[in-house]
Amino acid sequence: MPRRKKAPAVMHRNAIPPLLLFTALLTACAPEEKTMQLPLVSSAEDETQANPSDRDFTVKKIYTYSYETLELLDKSAFLSGSGENEVHILSAAGENEGKLLEYRQVDYRYGFYDVAGDYVKTWENWDNAHGQETTGDLYIEQLLPSPDGKRLLINIRSNYRDAGLALLYTLGEREPLILYENSDEYPGGFRGSFSPGGRWVTYDAAGASTNSTGLVPIYDCSRIPARSASGTENPDSDNPPGRDDYWPIGASALLAPDQVLYTPELLANDKIRGDLSNTGLCDSGSQPGLISLITEKDSDALFIRKDGLLPEKAIVPSLSLTEEKARPIDALFYTEQTLPGYQDFPYPVYQYSADGGTVYYMSNPLMLWTIDMAEIPQMPQVLDLPNYVWDFLALPSGDILAALVKETANDYLSVPEANTGQYIQKSGTPSALQEYWGILSADLYLYPKGSGEGQLLYKNLQNLISMEYDQDTGRILLETYENRDMSKRRCILLEL
Repeated sequence: MPRRKKAPAVMHRNAIPPLLLFTALLTACAPEEKTMQLPLVSSAEDETQANPSDRDFTVKKIYTYSYETLELLDKSAFLSGSGENEVHILSAAGENEGKLLEYRQVDYRYGFYDVAGDYVKTWENWDNAHGQETTGDLYIEQLLPSPDGKRLLINIRSNYRDAGLALLYTLGEREPLILYENSDEYPGGFRGSFSPGGRWVTYDAAGASTNSTGLVPIYDCSRIPARSASGTENPDSDNPPGRDDYWPIGASALLAPDQVLYTPELLANDKIRGDLSNTGLCDSGSQPGLISLITEKDSDALFIRKDGLLPEKAIVPSLSLTEEKARPIDALFYTEQTLPGYQDFPYPVYQYSADGGTVYYMSNPLMLWTIDMAEIPQMPQVLDLPNYVWDFLALPSGDILAALVKETANDYLSVPEANTGQYIQKSGTPSALQEYWGILSADLYLYPKGSGEGQLLYKNLQNLISMEYDQDTGRILLETYENRDMSKRRCILLEL
């Protein structure tokens, strides 16, 4: 039987009454867990291909692990920060309403796990905009885990009262931090983001909550324990705002950030240059950076932009920065590149290196481009692939993991005549493309850097949600779902 160490239930302070008022505590049990060791992937012709490089990418063992989670999570399994033969899971314990989101440390060889802590307990209609003055009025708009799953950003809102909260949970802390609270005219549609290294977080990477300045409030996760213990966070305080106080912004209260950046200026000669399609944090040296995908106005052309702080400069966050024309231009820099070769794709599919210096994107369903943000003139690298790409993952070594479509519900796949104009976040791309193309299965290949010949790693991959690679242990994590239910997850772990 699995062993289980239960952490104390998460307590919520008086400053967030919606979670206390509308959350019912229900008794439930943990879902059934399964662990299976599959046969060793052989080097037979129908399973793998010859290794095109000197490195050994042979899959030696394959494990699977099934569990239940909250369907709103685009990622619920993590190799980052886990030990050998271990995977960390955000699992929903309980049945029906009142599920408790737990952080589990799982030994996937045998299915044993420890519960290291709890995050949040759901309530009736927690995942649905009810629109009435009832207990179902509050709902979760976004659930975003950190790269190691040890922090959880939650955006909660109410349509009826047009109010909202942005909460940051940290594993081991009894209470979440309230990053943002609004009681009237809630902007909504926030784009939360963690930096790839997990140090920086923002609930609003597009700067929608700070008047019209485009200020992006950024928080240093290494300071969370000190802030939680300080006891000085008080949105109703009359004291002048300080490092651990809240800024009053109209009907909003904003926890003073540790650092700030700004969304890109998209005006040129008083004309709108383009539209911000998406933006997220990166690690720019010891400071945060911002990577933004922008669509040129009146065209399908895309360009990517990196905003950051100059090494010799520093910004001391203050309330004045939320005022018009208060942007400290002398402390900021940006680099920008048009995405060459971009044609049409159902959704813009791209990702970037941890420091934002390298960008990878699909120019069409069969071509993966790599560009250097600092390179002028551009000398992009292009990887031609034999089948449509369901998803890809660029490894730190420059190698590429690619899930290539094998079988679809349609007789053929086609590139749309025009871009849909929609953006799907990178973590949600596989499920979006699965629906768009009717994907039934794919095969996973590894393409060594500089090689156009891929090595087959795994066959018949279905219902893909996300991929992760652990460079230290040489493991690949494939997170999938089962039975057309996004709450029923299945991890596939490949040990190389």
